[in-house]
Amino acid sequence: MIPKILHQTWKTDAIPARFQAYAESWKRHNPDWTVMFWNDRTLLEFVAAHYPDFLPVFCSYPSGVLRADAGRYLLLHHFGGVYADIDCECTASFDAILDETRIVFCKEPDTHARVQGDFRGLPYLLFNGTMVSPSGHPFWPHLMSFLPGLVHAKQAIDATGPCVLTSAQLSYPDQAAFAIHPADLFSPIDSDGRPAGGNGLTLSIHHWAGTWWTPEKPPRLRHRLRKLFYQARHRVTRGAVLDERAARQSVSPSAVSAPPPTGRNLAILAPLRDAEQHIEPFLAAVGRLDYPRDQIKLVFCEGDSSDGSWERLQAATATIRAAYRGVVLLRKELGTKLEHAKRANRRLQRTRRGGIAKVRNHLIDHGLAEDDDWALWIDIDVWRFPADVVKRLIDTGERIVTPHCVKVPGGDSFDLNSFVTVRHARDFHYYRHLRQGLHQPPRLAQGRLHLSDVRHLERIGLDGVGGTMLLVDAALHRGGLRFPELPYRDLIETEGFGALANDLGIRPIGLPRLEIEHVPW
Repeated sequence: MIPKILHQTWKTDAIPARFQAYAESWKRHNPDWTVMFWNDRTLLEFVAAHYPDFLPVFCSYPSGVLRADAGRYLLLHHFGGVYADIDCECTASFDAILDETRIVFCKEPDTHARVQGDFRGLPYLLFNGTMVSPSGHPFWPHLMSFLPGLVHAKQAIDATGPCVLTSAQLSYPDQAAFAIHPADLFSPIDSDGRPAGGNGLTLSIHHWAGTWWTPEKPPRLRHRLRKLFYQARHRVTRGAVLDERAARQSVSPSAVSAPPPTGRNLAILAPLRDAEQHIEPFLAAVGRLDYPRDQIKLVFCEGDSSDGSWERLQAATATIRAAYRGVVLLRKELGTKLEHAKRANRRLQRTRRGGIAKVRNHLIDHGLAEDDDWALWIDIDVWRFPADVVKRLIDTGERIVTPHCVKVPGGDSFDLNSFVTVRHARDFHYYRHLRQGLHQPPRLAQGRLHLSDVRHLERIGLDGVGGTMLLVDAALHRGGLRFPELPYRDLIETEGFGALANDLGIRPIGLPRLEIEHVPW
């Protein structure tokens, strides 16, 4: 049953005056309840005493908001009762739901869910500002298991808030454990003061005083002037770009409209340069795949190496040719010389990634055949992946799908080319990150989410894809869907490929929980 305990949190014991009336409303409507008020310090002591294994994660959060989010789940697990944000006003006695044995949630208003839930593939968002639970419920440890991998997520709603809460609820094996109500129950108005639209029971109202849901302010004059400056710089320095309409028209409509292949022939495509040390380990990793070798063709393209990569590749593949459906060795010399240590320099990306696109397209033209059903791109320095990774990628039923490439298991995304755009405004923030015609925002920029930011999701649609490992329906490549060698919508190579696929109506899919590992340098 639900114990008569109310939990609330604030930074200190001094509740701001604007919230005091809300705090009194809970006592007025529930006079016989125990109020347990937690400040930042007492919440820390609680976690240390009762959840010491979680303490390193708790202390790693960069803000008090995240600690308060995580703390509320632990409080409900340990004590049970009601958790309510300090800006929630009680409007009626909670005795009406005290006989529940389930966890009681309500949904966020639809106006919030449509913006934050839709692109994440969530059918709704649960409101975590007021929640009701019996003590010791096993759902809460299930939720807590999601949180360590999301410590550095860009948005609080993914790290500890409504999105991860909703993902955990949807993935919980016993859906009978929840009583999920419309928004009316605890959140009958949205952050703009609009009614949520229902006529159900209302026990409390959230006033959205410190919400993550904050509309952007109109740009100031200095921001508009900065945008004009960065736009002018972009026009002068962007260079040649792809004609977007021509790029789309170059792809066969019949290839675009075709269903995913039913055949299982796989071509593993691997570009390499100065990769002498990676060749044998890569072949060993491929050899451990739980996939029939008589359905695998290996295709390599080497070029511009200054070490013995080509000779090493020839020698290493000579002994395994009979084990696979085929082995193809290609060379593509571009004549570019880039220092490995400087390859991440923004000024080099147009040359570097344009060259990689040329190599990838050479692999398509000379490595794919009509009997290849799938093209699986793998970078030569991806060193570890699950044995069943191919099966899991194909089983998604998608035509373009990528796993999550990391350096450290459970760590931040390594392949930042797999992303979702969450900030579409072409303001000065956007234009200042354009270099030589390419949009190159830093890792921590708020305009993109990477797969480590949404690790609570099984899958998510992507605006750009990376090529560390990328499964593509081979018919799309044969039909003209290639890797842009010049900027396409300010993106190039695999990112431009993802943008072009989206424009053709083919949504690439990322799998945040299916991890592969890149060498850690």
